[in-house]
Amino acid sequence: MAGTMAAGLGLALFSAITSSLAHALLKSGDDKLVVQAWIRMTEFVLAAPIALWIGLPPANLWPWLIAAMAIHAIYQLALAWSYAMSDFTAAYPIARGFTPIFTALLGIAFLGDRIDEFVLLGIGIVSAGILCLAGNRAISRAGLVAAACTGLLTTCYTLVDAKGVRAAPDMLTFITWFFLLDSISMPLALFARSGRKSFGFLARDMKPGMLAGIMAPISFAPALFALGMAPVGVVAAVRESSIVFGLALGAMVLKERLSRLRIGGALLVTLGTLTVIARSAFA
Repeated sequence: MAGTMAAGLGLALFSAITSSLAHALLKSGDDKLVVQAWIRMTEFVLAAPIALWIGLPPANLWPWLIAAMAIHAIYQLALAWSYAMSDFTAAYPIARGFTPIFTALLGIAFLGDRIDEFVLLGIGIVSAGILCLAGNRAISRAGLVAAACTGLLTTCYTLVDAKGVRAAPDMLTFITWFFLLDSISMPLALFARSGRKSFGFLARDMKPGMLAGIMAPISFAPALFALGMAPVGVVAAVRESSIVFGLALGAMVLKERLSRLRIGGALLVTLGTLTVIARSAFA
């Protein structure tokens, strides 16, 4: 059990590091919906051969796959909206950081996860750091609403993903078919919005789109595996350390300004994340 928990924590931390890279690439594209479409098309190319090898999922898994596909599609649209309205260093921490404490509590209530008081304290510190970041004036009211909606949807899809991974005969079946079904929504949304012009937009944002398309599955697949190994609240909190990497990337690559409040919030997130990892790994 301890080995499984440690493996889950390691996968969640790896997901945090790579997630910040994927989100930075999404923000760097001229059209966020186009980059989202590139990500989903890349997912299809990667998942289709594995799905053919695995075969169809069992009937009891389809409701969770469909629910996951729907929630992720709404989340991806909200994410593109959020990043179109605000600086990466403002929108990314809020979008990723509203989720830890709510995910932990809902995981206890609906999934039967067991989390002790010290881990909950660490998750609370992560959320406190997010509140510091949310209090920064660099983000508009509309941008804050967009980022908060994205964070709420992150909580929803995390719980659904965890239930799907745990209900599957094996984790690879859910993850592969999730990526395959998830590849449909964003290309359809792009063509519904832009019609034939979509091809030109895809060509224009090919570089960031393909790079983000490679990084997104590398980031999210380990998180899905982690949800089958550790409580959802623990996985969510560790993944939010991506905020720290995201702030650093925003400052160094996207040349966005970091205030003292953002730096202080990032330090709180780091402290909370280390508390969660230490207590979960050695309890």
